[in-house]
Amino acid sequence: MGLFPVRGRLRSQVFRRAPSRAGEVLRGAAVAATNDARIVAVLLLLAAVALAWEMATSVKP
Repeated sequence: MGLFPVRGRLRSQVFRRAPSRAGEVLRGAAVAATNDARIVAVLLLLAAVALAWEMATSVKP
């Protein structure tokens, strides 16, 4: 049986739970990426509005 018979059982439990942990990590990363993408989209919209405003005020009649 060996000097430390618990190792095999602990190792198998870790490997059984690994896919669920990986899924949780990937879900968290997907949520963070989505939040970052929303922030970037808002900043790009604000930049587009600022550029349009600047171009509209620079036109001389």
